[in-house]
Amino acid sequence: MNDLAIVIPAYQAERFLPLSLPAALSAARGRTVLVVDAGSTDGTGDRAAKLGARVVRLPERAGPAEARNAGVQAVQAEVVLFIDSDCVAHQDVVERVLAAFRAEPGLVALTGSYDDDPPERNFASSYMNLRHSFTHHRARRERSGFWAGCGAVRRAAFLQAGGFDARRYPRPMIEDVELGLRLAKIGMLRLDPRLQVKHLKRWTISSVISTDIRCRAVPWSELILASGSMPDDLNLRRSQRIAAVLAPFALLAVALLPLGLALPSPTLVAICAGALAGSLALQLDLMSFFRRRRGLAFAVRAFFFHQVHLVYSSATFALCALRRRRSRA
Repeated sequence: MNDLAIVIPAYQAERFLPLSLPAALSAARGRTVLVVDAGSTDGTGDRAAKLGARVVRLPERAGPAEARNAGVQAVQAEVVLFIDSDCVAHQDVVERVLAAFRAEPGLVALTGSYDDDPPERNFASSYMNLRHSFTHHRARRERSGFWAGCGAVRRAAFLQAGGFDARRYPRPMIEDVELGLRLAKIGMLRLDPRLQVKHLKRWTISSVISTDIRCRAVPWSELILASGSMPDDLNLRRSQRIAAVLAPFALLAVALLPLGLALPSPTLVAICAGALAGSLALQLDLMSFFRRRRGLAFAVRAFFFHQVHLVYSSATFALCALRRRRSRA
């Protein structure tokens, strides 16, 4: 059995592979790099084979959960490192993964992060990728969750846990988060934010909102409600939950502040300023990070869009909770 294999689920990824696959092959240093073509129609499998990867082709369209499961079945390695097809691995990813698993026999999964320099410079891409990078860099290192964009797992533990739930998550959703809950019952999960990939995806505002709600907020809310516990980590930290409560008041304050100045109404101005100050105080670290990476103008714009993100995410959770209560009744 080999020490490590890289598994890359890929669907319609032909345009990404010339950047992501050579990086994975270089980092692997002769170890297996397997691309699972999840029913693509754009030549993904052929391009992967030409670039030097092993290829498994699924007969029809499949989500990343099913593709990763197929990849694990097709390799024989003690550790499997998952990397998404639109991610360029830093050259030290394999060494970092192997060092972590060798140092800690009880470790069953290791999660990495996006780096803080995404190549797509438009607002939505910068916001989404930098938000992810910041969240993982500030998360706790031990007893963390699992993220399969750049995450490694002991193959034996993966099989013991039953792999990804492809039936429940037939498209890119929170299949890795759910798997992490089951892996945590087997052994230690750890986060290493120095284990990094560069995310190539180009986001738009509409794709950010659609993905946040349909693929994350809804299934994550359902998972939280089913488990009966709210994790105090990542973007569900207590401070972020408080920020979500303040978010609609912050947006309302933006709308009412000009009115308070025009009347003039010192009381209204003070209330609006207080709502904005409280919201900003809870998110100052994130906004400072945005400013350092993309400048002040971006950070201001990102602050207000982040309030929108908090509003629709928390509203989704409330609706899921109401629906669950009604179904029980």
